Amino acid sequence: MPDGLLPILLLIVVVIIYTIAKVVQSVRKSERQWQQVDKSKLQDWDDDD
Repeated sequence: MPDGLLPILLLIVVVIIYTIAKVVQSVRKSERQWQQVDKSKLQDWDDDD
């Protein structure tokens, strides 16, 4: 394996882990916000046109 390949692979792994962590964090935040929504004010749309 070339000498410079290991640091590059480690950097790629760190970026992937960071990205996955941010996505999971965003999904959890979205779920919390959805639970706080007053669902009685939501409008039911008829998309059967």
